[in-house]
Amino acid sequence: MATVLIVEDETNMAELIRERLEDKGYKTVIAYTGSKGLEIADNQNPDVITLDIHLPDMNGVEVLKLLKKDKSSIPVIVVTSDDTVEKECKEYKADGFVKKPINFKKLEDIIKLAVQKTS
Repeated sequence: MATVLIVEDETNMAELIRERLEDKGYKTVIAYTGSKGLEIADNQNPDVITLDIHLPDMNGVEVLKLLKKDKSSIPVIVVTSDDTVEKECKEYKADGFVKKPINFKKLEDIIKLAVQKTS
């Protein structure tokens, strides 16, 4: 069973993503800040990370840069309402981009593909 780290500061959104992914058979862990997400990624080495861009302690693009530098093999899927950062996220090697409101079918497909690539 693949583990997905959900880095999302909005509790309701994080829980919605968790519920949808757990219904699809994924194990999930939630981090409500970028620094906690980096810590969990380092300690638990999840299979996939979903990453919001607007976090309370640091910019999600900075989190993406650090993840790709230190944990480059973990696929990172950006999930955000800010479509102005898509190009920048792709430059920093985001493995997917899903705009809010979330198309869960698209998110699930990207996660499934990412897990298959790393297996």
